[in-house]
Amino acid sequence: MVKRGEFTFRALEKLAEYFFLAAFFSLPFSIALLEIFLSISFVAWFCYKIGRKEPLCFNPAVFVITGFFIIISCVSAFGSGYPSLSARGIVKIIKYVLVMIVTMDLFRNTGRLKGLLYIAALGLALVVADSIVQRVHGEELIRNLPLHYVDTQVRLTGPFHAYGLLGAYLLGVLPIVLVMITGVKKQKMNPWMSAFWIALFIVSVYVLYKTHSRGVWLAFLASWIVYALLTQSKWMIVIFALTIVSVPFVLPSNALIHVDIERKEQSLIERYHLWIRAVQVIQKRPLFGCGINTYSKNYAKFDEQKNWRVPGYYAHNGYLQLAAETGLISLFLFLLIIWKAVQSGYTALQRSVSQRKPFIASVLAGLTGLLLQAGVDTTLHNLQSAVLIWFFLGLLFALGSGPELEMAPWKQN
Repeated sequence: MVKRGEFTFRALEKLAEYFFLAAFFSLPFSIALLEIFLSISFVAWFCYKIGRKEPLCFNPAVFVITGFFIIISCVSAFGSGYPSLSARGIVKIIKYVLVMIVTMDLFRNTGRLKGLLYIAALGLALVVADSIVQRVHGEELIRNLPLHYVDTQVRLTGPFHAYGLLGAYLLGVLPIVLVMITGVKKQKMNPWMSAFWIALFIVSVYVLYKTHSRGVWLAFLASWIVYALLTQSKWMIVIFALTIVSVPFVLPSNALIHVDIERKEQSLIERYHLWIRAVQVIQKRPLFGCGINTYSKNYAKFDEQKNWRVPGYYAHNGYLQLAAETGLISLFLFLLIIWKAVQSGYTALQRSVSQRKPFIASVLAGLTGLLLQAGVDTTLHNLQSAVLIWFFLGLLFALGSGPELEMAPWKQN
C-alpha cells in the first residue's frame, strides 16, 4: 500500500509533467497559457524535489555554469539605467534556466518521451493547419492575424505574431516528423499513419517555405543534413544535394532577394548595420554589457555610426545581443552550456540502441536549426522561441543521462 507522503510526491511529479507538456502544446497559441502552465509546473516540480530532498539538478557542472550565467546577467543590470526592464530580463533568464533544468529532470524518465512526441505532433499539425487557413483566407483562425508580405511574396505567420517565430517553431518540431517517417519503418506502421506523417511533413515544409525567411530556409537545410548524417541516411543526403542544386533555378528572384523601396537588397544591408551597432556596444562594455533586457534602449549611447536604418531594433543576432546586454563572460557561459548539451546528446547517440537513434538525432537537428536561426534573428530574445531553445538543451542533457531504452519511445510497451 502506498503511503500518503509517497502518493503526494507522485501526484506532484505528475502535476509537473502534465502542466509542462501543456505548456509545450500551448507555446504556439497563447503566451499567457504558456506562462501559467510553466509556473504551475515549476511550483509542483520544486515542491516535489524539496519534499523528496533531492538535488534540483543532477549535473553539478551544469548547475554551477547556469548559476554563474544568472549571476553575471544580474550584475549587468547595475548601471543599465532601466532597473524595471532589467528586473524583467532577470526573471526571463531564470525562467529559461528553469525550463532547461525541469526538462533535464522530467525526461530522464524516457517513458515520458512518448507523450512528448504525441504533444509535439498534435501541436505541429494544428499550427500547420492554421497557417494553411491563413494562406487561403488571408487570416488565421486563433488571433485573426493577417498575412505579411515581402515584395509580392506572401509570408505566413500562423498563430504567431511574426514569421520568424513560426519558422523557429517549425525548425524545432519538424525533425520529430522525420523520426516518424524514417525511424519507425521497421515497426510496421499502419499505411494510413505512414501517409499522414509524410503528408504532414510535406505541408509543414511548404509552410516553412512560405515564411519567406532565408535564415529559416538555411537553418532547415542545415538541420536536415545534420539529421541525415547522424542517422546515416543516404537518400536524405541525396535529396539535400538535389535541393541545393535546384533552388536557384526553381525559386522566383524576389524570394531570394528581399528588396526595399529602391528595389535593392534590404535584409542583408539592415543586418550589417544592426550587427555593427551591437559590436560597438560590446567594444565599449565588454565585461557586463549595457544591461540585461535594455539593448534597444541603450545602444544609442555607444552607436558611432548613427545610421538611420532600423532604429530601436534588436540586433537580429542573439549571440551579439547577449554579449552586448550582459557581456562576453555571459556569452561564453551560454556557449559552454550549448557545448555540454550537444556533447551529452552526441554521447547518448553513440551508446544508444538503433531504434532510439532517430529521436536523439531529431533533437540535435532541431537544436542546430534553432541555434543557426538565432544568429540572424531574434530567436534568443523572443519568449516562445527562447523557451524552445532552452527546452532542447535540457532534453539533450536528459537523453545523455537517462537509462537506455530497448525500444523506441513511440513503440507500445
